[in-house]
Amino acid sequence: MHRLLVLFAALLFALPAHAGQAESENAVTSILFDENMENASYSLRGDGFVDILFGPAVDEKDYIRIVERLRKHPDIPGVLAGRGGKNFCSIP
Repeated sequence: MHRLLVLFAALLFALPAHAGQAESENAVTSILFDENMENASYSLRGDGFVDILFGPAVDEKDYIRIVERLRKHPDIPGVLAGRGGKNFCSIP
C-alpha cells in the first residue's frame, strides 16, 4: 500500500511539470507564428524552460523583440536565447 501511495504521489508531482511544458510549447509556437518567424529552432525542458536559437539572418530588432515577448509570457518560466551559425530556413 505504501508503494502505491508513493507511486501516486510521484505521478501527481510529474503532472504539473508536464502541463508546464505543454503551456510553454503553445506560447512559443503562438509567438513565433505571430511574428512570422521561421528562422529559429527551439527545445523545451521538462519544466517549460525554453532554449531557442535564431539564425544569423534574423535582424537584431526582431531578435530582441521576440526574446522579450517570450520572457514576458506568463506560461514560459524562463528563456535561454542565442544566435546559431546557420539559418533554419531558406532566406529569399
